[in-house]
Amino acid sequence: MIAKTANILVVDDSAHMRKLIIDSLKQLGFKSSIPAENASEALSQLNQAKQSGTPVDLILSDLNMPGPSGMDFLKQVRSSDSYSSLPFILITTENEKQAVIEAAVNGVSGYIVKPFDVQTLSQRLVEAWQKHHPSSEKL
Repeated sequence: MIAKTANILVVDDSAHMRKLIIDSLKQLGFKSSIPAENASEALSQLNQAKQSGTPVDLILSDLNMPGPSGMDFLKQVRSSDSYSSLPFILITTENEKQAVIEAAVNGVSGYIVKPFDVQTLSQRLVEAWQKHHPSSEKL
């Protein structure tokens, strides 16, 4: 079961969207979110959290960001021995079949299309967590 104390990395170039996601996580009872505005900052936050002894437990990342995209960040995470098994959910405005296929090929744990509600977020968190921790109970 994913604990409400789970450390969740929220990556989105839009400050408004980051706040919306973090507020939604708080509504679901989660206490620890780490914001990042791009993939480079997110990688730095991921490493800092690990070094501080409070590693990231799950990643929520926008797909379309300037600089390295969410897909680039996903590929980086999946290629790392330290982070390859982290649940990783991509959030996007796209509903394109090709993006979904590419994300699946690169090991995404879940996919959320904007706009979304708290219930959808909760459902995707459970699905992503269970994909990486199959013996876990639901939230």
